[in-house]
Amino acid sequence: MPFGATATYRAEAFNASGVSLGFTDSASITVAELGTWVHNPLDPAGAVQVMFRESAARDLSRPTEGDVFYPQGRRVGVVVSGQRRGLSGVKLDVIVDDIESADRLQAMLGDYNSDTVPVLCFRIGAEDRVRLPRPLFAAVLDAREQDLTYVLGGSQIVTEMEGDEVAPPAPGLFISLLTRADVNAFYASRADVDAYNLTRLDVARNYGIADGSSPALGTVESPAGSGLYTLGSAQQAPEDGMFLTTGFTESPAGSGLYAMGGAL
Repeated sequence: MPFGATATYRAEAFNASGVSLGFTDSASITVAELGTWVHNPLDPAGAVQVMFRESAARDLSRPTEGDVFYPQGRRVGVVVSGQRRGLSGVKLDVIVDDIESADRLQAMLGDYNSDTVPVLCFRIGAEDRVRLPRPLFAAVLDAREQDLTYVLGGSQIVTEMEGDEVAPPAPGLFISLLTRADVNAFYASRADVDAYNLTRLDVARNYGIADGSSPALGTVESPAGSGLYTLGSAQQAPEDGMFLTTGFTESPAGSGLYAMGGAL
């Protein structure tokens, strides 16, 4: 929640069995924080307290997309515009008082071993008189470090940043997009689709066959370990008697060899 803003909330109570006992009466709270804090929205625990540099947030721009056209015979232009944007290109230079905070601030945008969303959340305290949204979510594509007192034996570091106002990010759930081509590549026929899936929803949720990530139904790897799959090749059953690939039948009976012969 924004610093200095009053928020109203209610709490829901549960018994030991997890059954809701209802809600408490509404209550209000205000977080009276003087300093400004910065963190990656996906990792609030890594927040760092900062101080805006004197040049920060002095020039604020919220441009409107559009162009002015001058049709033939018109003395004045005609504007074709879109929506007004949020803050664009705002300077967000900050100062930290110790090297650990400077390192944590840089790590919010990723490092050599990890990637993250280049969005920072600025939670502005009462001491910083800046006309920025509270909180401000800004896309920061570069954070330039500038020495302030470190070379003189001190520990103050300036981080120069320029950001555009954006919507807060959310943890992503990435699921492979399943297409009809994936279904056609995996199943030999419509009958196979019906035989191995109870409903159409089961087919739509079979993300394991998306993007060709699974070999087609009724194929076997030959030779073993090659990563190459062929259709209808005979294959020895494993010792436990389980089929390696659905869609194969034992032929001839009792031989232990299995060839393409329809659904089992």
